[in-house]
Amino acid sequence: MGNLLKLFINPINIPRKEQSSAYLEQVHYLKHVWNEDTYGLERLVRLLLCLVQFLYPLLLIRHIFGRWGILGRKLAVECYTLFKFVFPLLVLFWGWYQHGWIIFLTIYLLSETIVHILHLIFLDDVHSAMVSYRRSLLLLFLHYAEVAFDFAVVYMAFDLLTRPMTAITAIYFSIVATTTVGFGDISAKNSLGMAIVSTQLVVCVLFIILFINYFSSRTHSSEEE
Repeated sequence: MGNLLKLFINPINIPRKEQSSAYLEQVHYLKHVWNEDTYGLERLVRLLLCLVQFLYPLLLIRHIFGRWGILGRKLAVECYTLFKFVFPLLVLFWGWYQHGWIIFLTIYLLSETIVHILHLIFLDDVHSAMVSYRRSLLLLFLHYAEVAFDFAVVYMAFDLLTRPMTAITAIYFSIVATTTVGFGDISAKNSLGMAIVSTQLVVCVLFIILFINYFSSRTHSSEEE
């Protein structure tokens, strides 16, 4: 059992201290942004991003599992990220996209991920430094793939593409769109489809910005060392 546990964590020198309430931390971040010397659109965006975090389950998960220390919180966040990665695949291959509430849930989780990415870009100075650069990149990749799968669900559910839809076709088109390759063999067949594809491309740009931000931060840290 110990060896199995060690596949996921190293039990040596793990901090056991209970973490403060995630909700109180978020309120602290909100107060910090409120009291800082920013103005205009930057201030509005930062305040809005702090506020909308209260609408999503990630904050609740961080709050509940924070009582098991930073390790419990981080592992819970990773499990939730994996769930969001797998969920749209289940929706696609099991045909759940025919249910309206499933589509709503998919879009809701997608919006949470987009808000999270915006949070990492515009509020990177508020939160503490990343625990691990490699872990952050891995989670970023999972978010990137999750977004592609979520958009595939949307394309499938609303029949937005020119080719007859299957789960593989939807995933293929979404990945092609997310990577901005654009082979042209499949395209949006109406205005709604064009709007969704355009939204996906904008989200892709956000990931590129975030990756560059991570890479530049890593390079800067290496130069300082």
